[in-house]
Amino acid sequence: MHPAPAACPGPCNRTWRAAEQTDLPHDCTPTWGQAVHCRTCQDRTRAELAELPELLAAIWLEAVHGTARPADVTTSRPAGIAPWPGQASRLLADHIIGGLTEIEDDVRDLRGLDPRPTHIREGSAATEAVHFLQAHLDWILERHPAAGETHEPQSGNPAAQIRAFNRAAKRFTARDGRMEQKAAPCKRCSWRALAFADGADYVECRNCGLLMTPAEYQDWAGEVAANTPNRNAA
Repeated sequence: MHPAPAACPGPCNRTWRAAEQTDLPHDCTPTWGQAVHCRTCQDRTRAELAELPELLAAIWLEAVHGTARPADVTTSRPAGIAPWPGQASRLLADHIIGGLTEIEDDVRDLRGLDPRPTHIREGSAATEAVHFLQAHLDWILERHPAAGETHEPQSGNPAAQIRAFNRAAKRFTARDGRMEQKAAPCKRCSWRALAFADGADYVECRNCGLLMTPAEYQDWAGEVAANTPNRNAA
């Protein structure tokens, strides 16, 4: 007897999951996993993983040559501390490479494979981690203990982490397409960093990573407007 199909945990079902959480009737239907992630999300993860070496190279070039950062991309640092040249790119590269090698170490441990070589240069470590994950991606997407976790911020799902690394790299290198800036501040961090990307089905805070459906954003924007004093009032 085959197990009942489960909804794909990827971004394809974000709208359906939001509708399910309202406890109200809705006409959204889920995309079913094959066996865990749907085919579209599997193909997206493969593409996002394959793009990371070139994106990392672009990030490194920014550190070396001081390429101008996109004006709408920010990095957090303590107030009053001046950035050193290449700081943003260095921190982002460390974050992505550390994340990729951590996933590799996790998969090697779970599958009883030899430990990852550690005495290699950073660029080689990143490339080898991508190659390793590509070779084991079918297992990662279907059998990893966190494969069924939904793709939300802080998810332990390796596919969600790969997606987050790719998105961060594309934002940093200005390759994420047009972003429609939203007027209301973020509900979580209060920064005016909410944006709606072309082709996306959600609003994202580019500072803290909060995700909101368009309906959630409209409700929040209405609440902000209702609590904002009218300066034109007599």
